[in-house]
Amino acid sequence: MDKFLRRKDSSSRTDDEEPSTSVTKNLKKVVKRMYDKDYFKYGFSWCGDEMAPRPQFIICVDQLSNESTVPSKLKRHLYSSHPSCANKDKQYFKRCLEQNKKQKKFMKSAVTVSEKALEASYHVAKLIARQKKPHTVGETLIKPACMEIVRLMLGPNEVKEVIKVSLSADTVKRRIHDMSSDILGTLIKKLLSVEKFALQIDETTDIKNKVQLIAIVRFVDEDFIKEHDLFCKEAPERTTDRLANPKTKFCNRGCSSTIHDTHKHMVSLPPNSSLEGTPSYTITRVGISNSDL
Repeated sequence: MDKFLRRKDSSSRTDDEEPSTSVTKNLKKVVKRMYDKDYFKYGFSWCGDEMAPRPQFIICVDQLSNESTVPSKLKRHLYSSHPSCANKDKQYFKRCLEQNKKQKKFMKSAVTVSEKALEASYHVAKLIARQKKPHTVGETLIKPACMEIVRLMLGPNEVKEVIKVSLSADTVKRRIHDMSSDILGTLIKKLLSVEKFALQIDETTDIKNKVQLIAIVRFVDEDFIKEHDLFCKEAPERTTDRLANPKTKFCNRGCSSTIHDTHKHMVSLPPNSSLEGTPSYTITRVGISNSDL
């Protein structure tokens, strides 16, 4: 009975408890196979890392693992997947490889927009936005006019460069949105970096009788007083806290004064409306969050 209750001495070790080194001995050494130019006769080039290249079949562009970089596996892929190319010589596969490179280069040049064409597209979109013209004027008038001017004065070959400039309505819309987002981001960074700035809020209605809230900021930038439009957004019907919340984020970061304009000829309020939707109420709500106002 004692032999079942007696604990085994922890200091004694058996052969089974000895650290085994068989795991490290059984680890296989990873062999990185290199590419050989003779593999062209099997229709394979290489891609990936130069120290561990992966064979790539030229016709179907299939990639194999580095372990498959042996003649037997390459030949098996050629005869099993592409039996029609099994009797082709090395020069045939070299010509196919050159054609693939030319096609890739052509596709890249076709889908890539040059930096000058992209810059010209942004400049034209800025002119369209400043003149308040429809976005379709770029594709229907400006681009055809530029093509005719370049064709008559410089020649037909230079017209190809003008064609690269994208001026569709959707493109002009994206360009204007990108520029406005960039301007707004730059303006917000400057407002957060200055010590003090003034905020002016105005409320008006558009031609659809929708209430529009306009915010204008004034601040000192490099010893010059600058004034910029912060935003112009449609106000919801119930503007109790929704008008105050967006401005409060800016007013808590150095807004020194707030001005609101409500002109009768600019603002039209719905009948039986309270002061909750007016800029005066917005200033009151902002003043609660910022006691300096």
